[in-house]
Amino acid sequence: MRISVICCAAIALCTIAGFAPTDRPGAAAEMATIRYGIDDPTNVNRLPQIIADREGLFAREGLKVEFVRLTSSFRNRGQNAAAATGPSTVREAMAAGTIDMSRQQLPILITETMDGGKHAGVAVASNDPIYFLAVRPEIKSFPDLKGKTITITNPRDGITVWTRELLDRHGLHAGDVTLKNIAGSDGRFECLNSGECAAATLDQPAIFKALDAGHHVLGMTNEIAPLLYQLDIVNPTWAATHRDAVIKYIRGTTAAVRFIMDSKNHDEVVKVMVDFTNQPEPRVREMLSYIWDSQNRVLPQQTGPDPNAVRDAIALLAKYDVLKQPLPAPERFIDASYGQAASR
Repeated sequence: MRISVICCAAIALCTIAGFAPTDRPGAAAEMATIRYGIDDPTNVNRLPQIIADREGLFAREGLKVEFVRLTSSFRNRGQNAAAATGPSTVREAMAAGTIDMSRQQLPILITETMDGGKHAGVAVASNDPIYFLAVRPEIKSFPDLKGKTITITNPRDGITVWTRELLDRHGLHAGDVTLKNIAGSDGRFECLNSGECAAATLDQPAIFKALDAGHHVLGMTNEIAPLLYQLDIVNPTWAATHRDAVIKYIRGTTAAVRFIMDSKNHDEVVKVMVDFTNQPEPRVREMLSYIWDSQNRVLPQQTGPDPNAVRDAIALLAKYDVLKQPLPAPERFIDASYGQAASR
């Protein structure tokens, strides 16, 4: 089994009003279904997907997306393990055919494929999510981190590689700091808060716990040039026989990105996100402010995957010895045809 990638992005080439497929009589009877596996149900990076679902943008396309909760994740490792039945990971669920699509980091997709995995990408729900380098109060600058411990994820994870590049650009190179592997932002926050770590790479909303505890932000991974970070992945065989459903998914999430970024919809986006994340409104607005800031390039900017962005990610993985020469071609991991079709 092989899995392929199709990336959709933020500035859609087709407007919501232009989605004709479901405007015709009988569209509801032709509703396609995608079973989407999730192992991080309240992650803010799923916002375009949630907006597309709750604002009827999938339905408008004639698509139903069923969210299938997977029980195994680095975010919830050890929780509900006894109650788990059936495939628990994305890889297992894809192999078993219990899900059609899921989300994965491009760096993980690349390394798993190089190790013999069979995934590939199809759409982008979140292009470049923000990770904050939070530091303890006594750390005032990047040089202050020299000789200190920084907690990251694992050596081949995109969060780690992006963090290492952030440090490198601020003059901290291999051997200048100690990197401690901890999966999940909550665990990394605990290392920071205990004083064992001087810095930690955190997502939202974990960063707010760090700020509330008196720590502060030294930098963000989004300071790095645009690099494709997350992809929706599918089984290429399934996608080839359900091409219309995949294209509808891309159009739905692309429309959702436009909806999210349109200022007249901001109050509605806040409402949806408050319900989705169970966070208070002021905090939700703060989280969304980073997404709404176009300089952070959080949401995708085109309907198809950019081979240059994939090439840049491959080069960055090679820089930090995750990949070896000769480097693979971007087309090994992406299939731009779905995004191209969705833009028509």
